[in-house]
Amino acid sequence: MVDFRKRLSKSEITKKVDPIEIYDSLDRRSVAGPLRPAQHKILKEWFESRKEEKDLIIKLHTGEGKTLIGLLILQSKINSGNGPCLFICPNIYLVQQVRRDAKKFGINYCSIGDDNSLPNEFIDGEKILITHVQKVFNGKTIFGLGNDFVPVENIILDDSHACIDSIKNTFTISLDSDHSIYKEIFELFKDALPEQGEGTFLEIENGDYNSFLPIPYWNWIDKSEEVLQILSNYREESSIMFSWPFIKDSIKNCQAFISGKTIEITPIHIPIEKFSSFHKAEQRVLMSATTQDDSFFIKGLGFNTDAIKNPLANPSQVWSGEKMLVIPSLIDDSLDRNKMVNYLAKASTKNYGIVSLVSSFSKALTYKSLGSIVPKTREISAAVDHLKKGKFNQTVVFANRYDGIDLPDETCRILVIDGRPYFHSLADRYEESNRMSSDSINIKIAQKIEQGLGRSVRGEKDYCLILIVGADLIKFIKSSRTNKYFSPQTKKQIEIGMEIARMASDEISSKNEPFEVVKSLMKQSIQRDEGWKEFYKEEMDRIEPDSSTSKIYDVLTLERKAAVLNYSGEHEKASILIQEIIDNHCSEESEKGWYLQIMARYKFLLSRKDSNNLQKSAFFKNHELLKPNEGITYQKLEFVNENRTKRIQDWIMRHKNFQELMLSVEGVLSDLEFGTAAEKFEAAMKELGLMLGFLSERPDKEFKKGPDNLWCGVSNQYFIFECKSEVNVERQEVNKHEVGQMNTHSGWFENEYNDAPVKRILIIPTKTVSYHADFTHSVQIMRRGKLRHLRTTVKAFFKEFNKYEIGSVTDEKIQEFINIHKLDISNLLSEYSENYYQKTS
Repeated sequence: MVDFRKRLSKSEITKKVDPIEIYDSLDRRSVAGPLRPAQHKILKEWFESRKEEKDLIIKLHTGEGKTLIGLLILQSKINSGNGPCLFICPNIYLVQQVRRDAKKFGINYCSIGDDNSLPNEFIDGEKILITHVQKVFNGKTIFGLGNDFVPVENIILDDSHACIDSIKNTFTISLDSDHSIYKEIFELFKDALPEQGEGTFLEIENGDYNSFLPIPYWNWIDKSEEVLQILSNYREESSIMFSWPFIKDSIKNCQAFISGKTIEITPIHIPIEKFSSFHKAEQRVLMSATTQDDSFFIKGLGFNTDAIKNPLANPSQVWSGEKMLVIPSLIDDSLDRNKMVNYLAKASTKNYGIVSLVSSFSKALTYKSLGSIVPKTREISAAVDHLKKGKFNQTVVFANRYDGIDLPDETCRILVIDGRPYFHSLADRYEESNRMSSDSINIKIAQKIEQGLGRSVRGEKDYCLILIVGADLIKFIKSSRTNKYFSPQTKKQIEIGMEIARMASDEISSKNEPFEVVKSLMKQSIQRDEGWKEFYKEEMDRIEPDSSTSKIYDVLTLERKAAVLNYSGEHEKASILIQEIIDNHCSEESEKGWYLQIMARYKFLLSRKDSNNLQKSAFFKNHELLKPNEGITYQKLEFVNENRTKRIQDWIMRHKNFQELMLSVEGVLSDLEFGTAAEKFEAAMKELGLMLGFLSERPDKEFKKGPDNLWCGVSNQYFIFECKSEVNVERQEVNKHEVGQMNTHSGWFENEYNDAPVKRILIIPTKTVSYHADFTHSVQIMRRGKLRHLRTTVKAFFKEFNKYEIGSVTDEKIQEFINIHKLDISNLLSEYSENYYQKTS
């Protein structure tokens, strides 16, 4: 073999450590061209000034090559003798993609062996190890825990927001109702749960998927030894074993939720510091998209605030890719969700893909019935490959999946975002229902929406038409109260979408129907209309960077410090930090209640009396929270001698203008449809009562006893509503269990309100009552037709205010509108419900 080294002027070959020089020296494939300007800029700044920072966030637009940047950073560290180096992806699918990229660029890497062993090339700092988050963050991790760990000098966390969700899932035990653990724990707490909601508990007993309750922390802590014994009996099962090492010694630091189908147990504080390979790494680099809010890295990964505030980014490029946001219902009322879905879900011949991201599996069923492909979780990868192979005839629908799916170029030229995203885990759903107006929740929702918007535009030259449907989603992106949570790039795209809606509505005429206008917009995007391209570029170039400083950084820092102290047994110090959040960062009473409940839990092991007093304060500020052990009595809802029209006027005055008013109205009415989750439906019924000038509450939710909804109106006329929004719309009869619930809540009303006049309405798709069931009181049914009639009437009522300035309408005029639209008490008693039919055999 010829030794070419002998002819070199240097006796020793020095490894290159500058990542830009490394790239130039790689034996990369011909398809891999030179570094892009953004990559060059980021790598240069990292090497010259930021390679020594322990915590670093790199923010780049989608398609700017974050993966290559991460690989080159790690290769630079290896060449400098600073290994081992680890590249972590959120899932196996992306591991395979990163390995393909490494091979394409000529970067050496290694993988965990089939025997689950760490390769020597990684341990010796010779090659980058590419793996996924579940391999690193679990109770039996091969990287070790605590002081017994494998040292890792440098870590890249790719798609880091998705990684946080994966880490959280690793710590969570989630078991179906047919598992023995579910049955044993349900039995253990079945006496305590009804105190947190009698009606909800009955639904859980009946196997309702969406109804759930938190197990009160005082009951959980008191019976923690019994819970631990139950879990210990199954600790070798795969559903338990990876969480067991963390849960076994801190069961009191866990929270649990139980639904009709699952039980979920998760730590209040995830001890990320136990993963010493990650916690003690010399440099931890998180890859993040420009549209993502990185504040949750503080609480989720223990990153310092300075790292969040000072990411490594490319300020010279403020936007990337082309997104035409079209909101059909703002162009014309007739272009509602049903019309758009009916058109887009059907198969058709085309040379591009149509994809819909829907907020729930129940919404996906509409598409499926029209011929769309709706893949299950294990089929998602195959569905994406289906599109990448050019099979475009059928629309592909992904349910509640907003990240981890890349649909570049022709794989998706039309993307539908159908409905506001909702949270999947019971813990997240509980927080959402308690903190609807908090920064924390709204940032997470905005982040999911932005993740969805980014699925189809994967590079600087990629383009897509994005249809926004669903009143709840439109309200979120359009309302000034919530659209502030989006990134500057997304805000501008939404502004352009609003402008498109205004321009398109002007195109409507007797010869040019609304639907034809939308189809014309689709063509302009797909067929590359030059006017549109220039308009988009001109508008996007006007983006102004967001210079505001987020207050949530301080809140999350305090939350994390408090959680760590509580985890360590410093309950009093933890409580002091939570009080600091309440004093300095909470303006709304419901938010104060949320943190008071956290403090009450922290205090429980110090003083049960103090804890109960704090829990009472929390509950009075926010009735969605846990009902304390003692000290709460139900306060009757009694008619205040105040003009009903005045209360309607007050509700209208909460909005800046007619447009915002109708956004709220349509947002509420869109949730009043069968198929909507019970929580959203019942919340909408409460809001509908307020909109119509009633005193309105949710006794079962707010006081843990009584009907789903209760309205009180003129002359103390009451309305009780039992809502069955999630039952199968093809259901043939009202069953014995549902009749029993109505009977129980009718009895509750009698006990609390004696002989006050009341209309009892069961909202359910059928009016046929089972032969085996009998109502004990007078009850009527609201089926789909009557419910639709109510929605249509309410919308028409509020549209009357279009001609007036907000706040200028007289009581007389409001009463006139009430009468015209049959929303007076007399018509509400007779117009929107019907008698049931009792089966006789």
